Amino acid sequence: MDRLAQYVMAKRASSTYGSSTIAYLGIWIGVLMPIISALVYPTYMNTMQSAPVEWSRLLEAPFVLFEICVILWAGRKGMDSVQMWRAMPDDIKVASIFLILAVFASSVFVSAFPLKSLTISIITIIHLMFALAVYHLLVRSKDFSPNQFVMLLGAGLLPLAALTLWRFALPPPASTVPGGVIEWNSALPGFISVRHFGSWTGAIAAGFLVKLLYDDPKSRNAWLQFFYFASTAMTIWSGTRAAVFAMLVALLIIIGTTKRLPDFRSIGIAALLTGAALTTAWLLIPYNDPSFMLFTPADARDASAVTGGRLELWIATFQKWEISPVFGYGSGSTFWEVYVGWPHTQPHNAILQFLISWGIFGALAALWLLGRAVAHVGAIATRTPSLLSSLAILYALLFMSLLEGMLHYPRFIMLSMFIFASIIAFDANHKERATAS
Repeated sequence: MDRLAQYVMAKRASSTYGSSTIAYLGIWIGVLMPIISALVYPTYMNTMQSAPVEWSRLLEAPFVLFEICVILWAGRKGMDSVQMWRAMPDDIKVASIFLILAVFASSVFVSAFPLKSLTISIITIIHLMFALAVYHLLVRSKDFSPNQFVMLLGAGLLPLAALTLWRFALPPPASTVPGGVIEWNSALPGFISVRHFGSWTGAIAAGFLVKLLYDDPKSRNAWLQFFYFASTAMTIWSGTRAAVFAMLVALLIIIGTTKRLPDFRSIGIAALLTGAALTTAWLLIPYNDPSFMLFTPADARDASAVTGGRLELWIATFQKWEISPVFGYGSGSTFWEVYVGWPHTQPHNAILQFLISWGIFGALAALWLLGRAVAHVGAIATRTPSLLSSLAILYALLFMSLLEGMLHYPRFIMLSMFIFASIIAFDANHKERATAS
């Protein structure tokens, strides 16, 4: 990572950007892109009527296009991907080569639908290039603040909440909806399902929880408290258990790595706001729909019910992978290779997703790159308190990827890649300032 920083720093003297770069990216990622997605994909049912439009929705095409725009922007600002590749640590190069070979070999030679698999494989490469582009842009920015990005994610919840209220409070007559029934758990603006919605708000809530507990009390303001309340209420309202658990897991990891407990006043404020969010969410459960409830009596029926049907999906995915352990079945193959009552876009577990998509070697390469990146940014953020809220969002997303599709859907991968890149860029800038002084 240090060699990569040295490469960009060598160019920084000739061209630097203002701290507004992270504000531009934050406004687009946190505010504008969720709105654009909501406007492009309005639905009150599980699928869009047009198959091509539905496929683009599942691929989250607007977010992929945004990533491509950022890559092109970085290219105009002097990003040289070949030199950046040469500056990578050797183990990153080896793992990346294994991953790319596995991704495309499985998609071309094994996949039952090679065109679909190749599309998803190309999107996977775009995600990696997006991370490099963000790093290139931010490492050349002067005195940018990751905290600014987190606050912009919170600001993005306001129009999202307004759109959600509008869609639920003023629905069209059911008779005008294809099928004659409104599926409320699929009526979230721009999101594939209510769980998808809750995963987004839950990751943001994890960041604000850690920010509320660990930031300097002097910097705690009404907006911070409101954003924590809003994001937590929206998460609980969505009934997304994985997101609620992710908030707790992210906080516990932060406590464990920093070896520091929050002060009692901060804990008290967080507890009061959490109670208010829980009450608000309970009062606003729409139409007594069980999809929006964290728990129902039926959830305790058996292991399958407790896991929301994931247990059968996990078993079926693993058994399918055992038939083709080396190459898997191609990117996105869960959708057509595994069937447990209805098709799933991904197996709700990142490790199984990697295995069935790219086989054992591709999965190991992906996990190596992911683990290497997590360890690196974790070490940076642990010694830099201002980065802990961003790190908490990342931890929440990664935990949820073991239960949901956070490493399958582009909006979540985009957010994860941005956090990885911004933390590493912040550290590179800090080291340069320390050296200069």
